[in-house]
Amino acid sequence: MSIYDPLIHPALLDPRAWGDVNLYETALQIEREPVSGTDHHTPDRRFELRHLRLDLRFDDEHETVAGTARLTLRPFSSNFTHFDLDAAEMNVASVKLLADQPAALSFETHTERLAVELPRAFSREDEIIVEIAYSCRPRKGLFFIKPDDAYPHKPRQIWSQGENEDAHWWFPCSDVTNQKMTTELMATVRSDFYALSNGALIGATKNAEEGTTTWHWRQEQPHPAYLVSVVVGEYEHIADRYGELPVDYYVYRDCRDEGRRLFANTPRMLELFERLYGVKYPYPKYAQVLVDDFLFGAMENTSATTMTDRVLLDDRAAVEISYDDIVAHELAHQWWGDLVTCKDWSQIWLNESFATYSEYLWREHDLGRDEARFCLFQDFLVYLREDQRSHRRPIVCRRYRYSEELMDRHAYEKGACVLDMLRAELGDDGFFSSLAHYLKKHSFGVAETSDFKNAIEEATGRNLHWFFEQWILGAGYPELEVEYEWRREDAQLCVRVKQVQDRTDGASLFRLPVEIEITTDAGRTSYRVVVEKQEQEFYFACSEKPLMVLFDKGRRVFKLMRFPKSAQELVYQLEHDDDMLGRVRAARELAAFNTDETVQALGTKLASGDFWGVRLAAATALGEIGGDGARKAIEAEIVRGGDARVRRGCVWALGRYKDEAAIDLLRGALDDDSYFVGVAAVRALANLGGDRAYDILGAALSRTSWQEVIRAAVFHGFSTAKEKRAVEAALSHARYGEHPAVRVAAIACLGALGKELRKEDRDDAIVDRLIELLTDRSIRARTGAVRALGRVGNRRALGALREAQRRECLDQLRAAIEDAINALEKKETAEKKV
Repeated sequence: MSIYDPLIHPALLDPRAWGDVNLYETALQIEREPVSGTDHHTPDRRFELRHLRLDLRFDDEHETVAGTARLTLRPFSSNFTHFDLDAAEMNVASVKLLADQPAALSFETHTERLAVELPRAFSREDEIIVEIAYSCRPRKGLFFIKPDDAYPHKPRQIWSQGENEDAHWWFPCSDVTNQKMTTELMATVRSDFYALSNGALIGATKNAEEGTTTWHWRQEQPHPAYLVSVVVGEYEHIADRYGELPVDYYVYRDCRDEGRRLFANTPRMLELFERLYGVKYPYPKYAQVLVDDFLFGAMENTSATTMTDRVLLDDRAAVEISYDDIVAHELAHQWWGDLVTCKDWSQIWLNESFATYSEYLWREHDLGRDEARFCLFQDFLVYLREDQRSHRRPIVCRRYRYSEELMDRHAYEKGACVLDMLRAELGDDGFFSSLAHYLKKHSFGVAETSDFKNAIEEATGRNLHWFFEQWILGAGYPELEVEYEWRREDAQLCVRVKQVQDRTDGASLFRLPVEIEITTDAGRTSYRVVVEKQEQEFYFACSEKPLMVLFDKGRRVFKLMRFPKSAQELVYQLEHDDDMLGRVRAARELAAFNTDETVQALGTKLASGDFWGVRLAAATALGEIGGDGARKAIEAEIVRGGDARVRRGCVWALGRYKDEAAIDLLRGALDDDSYFVGVAAVRALANLGGDRAYDILGAALSRTSWQEVIRAAVFHGFSTAKEKRAVEAALSHARYGEHPAVRVAAIACLGALGKELRKEDRDDAIVDRLIELLTDRSIRARTGAVRALGRVGNRRALGALREAQRRECLDQLRAAIEDAINALEKKETAEKKV
């Protein structure tokens, strides 16, 4: 069990991250699984792949690709007589050596490999060009989207998704990160379709007789296979510019305004990132294109980002939320991941942590420091849940089953938090000069963590071995117990610090440079100290009793901390701490004090003009305190309106009052102008439970909202409340044809309720439906069904899961299947022993 830190509270999460999180569960029992798999290292290369030229026809009706792949390569050594390429489930018609005298080459196709024999031995001075004629019907890497009877309004699209190692399912290549090449794509598609790819558009040729168009794109800068992109469909083009750089947005014709709003800040982001990174944008254009049914949020294909259409906001949603973070993240990847690429997947943080921290940099620039820091704090909360409920690993981790498993909250959110600490350690000048030096030194190449560490040393003279060892190569985070004692007779203040993290689970003792600030009637005094032992004491001259003592002022270190203080000091800190997160902590700590003074201070803060995150924390604290005074303050803020993000906290707080008046208010909150206040009301009603709340939630399943967030929240609420009466509703809404977000939530709900009904041997209907869903057309539904079956724990699903394991090829789905099978087999073994 980790120490309890009141600052770590699920209601403070971004509501888009709520999912099936129990918002009323504040103390987490650790449920961490060890990282499994084998060690992976940077793959060897027998040749340099210099250029790839694809000439392909895309048939959306038959979901096939056919044409040629021409590869230019140069051996690394002499006596080069054969080579292998990555190629999966391809019908290879021929392989030719293109030379003065072209020659057919012998070849063999294996499961995911094409073996080619050369007619003679080549040396490292030779350039070899081979052309492969092939066709395929890809099961991953390239996806064909089309309408059907259940989803008649779905657009017709074809889009690629190469990351992590799926490009070789639609073209033969060397599908590794440390093989970068220039590329060329000639995409022949239906004449009413547009085809977008990497680099510059060379031309478009109409093939009138066959009703097609061939779009010719060329990428002159080298990039790896996983970033090779094609998107095909009907689009409205919105042309923008950043100086002389074309900035293009491809949106649906019926949502031009929403698309323009989504991408509007792109030129400003380009200007900011060029200035901060010290390197100009490196490609001839920057395009962003929307697609349906995308597996992720977005993908940073070189010069052409693919983005899910789920980020399009209606006018009501746009008042409260923005997807500037995703736009900034993918744009930042054009430097972090595309210009300089991680040498192998264990180094993925060099791509993802930097792109995630770039979200912070944009928010800091656009909305101010408090907005940025609160969102980074929310990132830490997201990471912390993964660390405590799933797994713990170092940021650089070579042990895994599938490389996609490294695309987790350690690589994204934790890494961003670590970069913020690095920035604090180096200062802005040292931090950004190090970034620029690293990018310039490794442009259009690959790098690993030691390269970044060396770049810092070369740019600043600082050897930060200790920082990298504990935060990048080590696991976990510090857990601190802090206390202070004012010694009147000695005019001295003693601050004691203990590191209490479990050091058997990957965490070590940390070296933590922190600032301690002491406030008395005479003013404020700050001291810089370094915590580096398991227990330390620090002594400071202090002739007056402190009004406030701050440890790690500004919360520069990401940690869990227990720092007991009096109610009086916390009230003072709530008002006088000049750091926003310090005031958030004070508000959360005050939840432990049920006094009139505390309620008045929190109520005053809730109604104030302070930063919304501080007021949100005050609302949650009042909800935990309870009582008439706290309730009066909460209800007054709801009636007053104001910031919807604060109202969410007030609605959450009402979910702790189990009476009819609270239910009435929550029923009214479903009609709030904010969708996410409505979501909070749903979760609060589910927490309250009872017949009336259940009836209100059932009626809410008919409410429409942006991305159906309210209907999905109903099933998330039923899940966390273990509401067994919801089984029939979940079974119904898990069907094909329902909105995808509602389906996913309903399937997860079946998993949660099935686990409860398994105890009573009443889970057959749920298990039957989940087994049916293993063959659903939707990847998200199949993945959800796998996870739900693992959660239910009925061994009857083992056969169906093993059959799915043989059938499925998507790594993320295969990993989920393995986890579910392992869980059921462990249960079977345990029951046999009993």
